[in-house]
Amino acid sequence: MLLNAIVIVLRETLEAGILMSVLLTVGRQLEIQGRWFAVALIAGIAGSFLYARYLGAISQWFDYAGQEVVNALLQYSLYWCLVVICVLSFNWQKLPLPSSRHVMATFLGISVVLACVREGSEIMIFFLGYLTDRDVMVKAMTSGFVGLMIGVSVGALCYYIIMMQRKPISRIIQLSLMMLVAGGMVIQATQLLVQVDWLPSTEPVWNTSFFLSESSIIGQLVYAIFGYEASPTQIEALMYIGSLLLIPVIVIGVHYFLKSRRVSSELT
Repeated sequence: MLLNAIVIVLRETLEAGILMSVLLTVGRQLEIQGRWFAVALIAGIAGSFLYARYLGAISQWFDYAGQEVVNALLQYSLYWCLVVICVLSFNWQKLPLPSSRHVMATFLGISVVLACVREGSEIMIFFLGYLTDRDVMVKAMTSGFVGLMIGVSVGALCYYIIMMQRKPISRIIQLSLMMLVAGGMVIQATQLLVQVDWLPSTEPVWNTSFFLSESSIIGQLVYAIFGYEASPTQIEALMYIGSLLLIPVIVIGVHYFLKSRRVSSELT
């Protein structure tokens, strides 16, 4: 049980820790005051408490598919927040700074809130199952704390590694990690909707279980961070690949749009 508690908590905190560290580096490099992070973190923790508290009622929504649907909506929403952050970050020099800072801080904060609610509620639900047995609860809390500290440490390490790089390299790392995490959010959300028959289920497109099994500890962690699926269905594969490709398409499209506007304004 001790190992299971460490893995479960680590699985939920690792993705959030890495994502938050990347978002913090984005805010730091764009000289956005760090107050947004503290406010968003408090709001996210409060939201995760509320979500876990009313999960029973939420689960009855949509003909008892509420938990899956709400989790999917949270992850899809986080994906689009990360798309906006990637677009703003890549085109920062071409945007009006005062208003852009407010917009960026808003989307950074919303992303942290969504990540906290999604991952934090899972941890709280896990521990609520042990409330009736005090001895087991103490062991679970101790193991969970170990998993939490590992996740926080990985996030802190990720933050300092990014901040130590030169700006062009750190920007590539930031965009790459946000793309991978965002793609993982989409495939996880799609899997939830397939489970409740909101999306069609088909035969797996491929199977990489021989290389990395989802049931292994590494497989669970890779799934938690990047949405790894050893045997994705057709719609899961299409949604994942499409979500990854969509981000650079939008980022580059906005880049050339702003560039053409600047050229046309200079000509006039």
